[in-house]
Amino acid sequence: MDRAPRARRHPGPRTLAWVVLATIATGSAGTLAGQGPGAVWKDCVFNDVLIGCVDQQLPDGIRLVWKDGLAMTYRQTAPGQPGAPVDLRDQLGALWRRQVLAQGNTVLTNLASGARIVVPLRFPCPAPLKGEVGYCRP
Repeated sequence: MDRAPRARRHPGPRTLAWVVLATIATGSAGTLAGQGPGAVWKDCVFNDVLIGCVDQQLPDGIRLVWKDGLAMTYRQTAPGQPGAPVDLRDQLGALWRRQVLAQGNTVLTNLASGARIVVPLRFPCPAPLKGEVGYCRP
């Protein structure tokens, strides 16, 4: 008896949170195509769990690629006003509210579940080595 292959569905926010926790606990993170061991990740947060991500700003939204290999694109539902929160829809149809904070960090909040994603403006800054002056080193 032949079965038609089932379409693969992206996990919801709760499943994603468990995937993130399991990845952190086991120390095994998937490698993205084109990302080598020297890849730089921002210190993003998904529901209070720190996980690396890279953001790509799009004309009508944002795309997030997570260190564990998952990716999601969020598109504006309507044109926004400068300085005002903007509603985005992800690839699964969920609505998210994007807020850009004064220091440039982006916060995405799922309007149905309350899940939160925080994407910092800047990449992490390595601490100075002994004898160096300043906070960041090149």
